[in-house]
Amino acid sequence: MKLYLYVAIGVIVFGSLTGIYYSWRKGIEREALLEFNQKQIEQNLKDQAEMKKRLEEINKKQQEFIKKNAEDKKAFNDKVGNINKNIDTNSKDRPASDILKKTIDQLRKIPK
Repeated sequence: MKLYLYVAIGVIVFGSLTGIYYSWRKGIEREALLEFNQKQIEQNLKDQAEMKKRLEEINKKQQEFIKKNAEDKKAFNDKVGNINKNIDTNSKDRPASDILKKTIDQLRKIPK
């Protein structure tokens, strides 16, 4: 009878120790997973901040490009306008001025 009591106590102690061990192990795994997830979130936030900074730089460069393009287009149109004025003022003494004027008008219509 004592033997059954010792076996029962041994089984209960072994079962309790096994349960405690697996509970402790799951706690460590859960803690490691939470730490990993936290690091992933922090890295994601850093990546988003860097991406936002890059997009702002791209937007700034795009605005500068648009401004420069508008200035270049205005300068080009001014030059063509000056050429047209020169052709108009000298058109009486040059027979080819109409051809040049049409050519310049066609060049102006061509997109850059």
